[in-house]
Amino acid sequence: MKKIEDYGFGRVVSWFSCGAASACAAKLAIQKYGTMVTVVYCDTMKTEHPDTARFFGEVEKWLGVKIEKIKSEKFEDVDEVFEKTRYMSGIKGARCTTEMKKVPRFEFQNYDDLHIFGLCADEEKRIRLFENNNPELLLDWNLREAGFKKDDCYQLLRQEGIKLPLMYSLGF
Repeated sequence: MKKIEDYGFGRVVSWFSCGAASACAAKLAIQKYGTMVTVVYCDTMKTEHPDTARFFGEVEKWLGVKIEKIKSEKFEDVDEVFEKTRYMSGIKGARCTTEMKKVPRFEFQNYDDLHIFGLCADEEKRIRLFENNNPELLLDWNLREAGFKKDDCYQLLRQEGIKLPLMYSLGF
């Protein structure tokens, strides 16, 4: 098995959002890179639907690794972001996303990490936008590379006996 130094980067970080695509991206990452992968979740669980915790646990078991949780040092939950900043969303996006997900990611990541995000082959526009907005990151779009579309991710999880989070059935 290759050592991490053989790949020319530091850690392999697969970012898990508690969604189907990021779960599948993490699984593919582990299949490709093995124990070099750290699966990381930016913890927003306090604000999430209760069924999200069930999905998190099932995915963690399926992956066979402990998912590392990181969180904002300034804010406990999304509501606190809104209350303290008096800003919900605008031209620069949602403040809660920045404070609860981006800031903890920036603090966690190293310059030589290889990042894996759950964007699929049918999300090429989002992938290009992400690359343009984050040119400093080393990226492995493993779902695109494998030809996975969103529906493929849903199907794989169903085949593995993992029910999608309830929020999917509510249109989120």
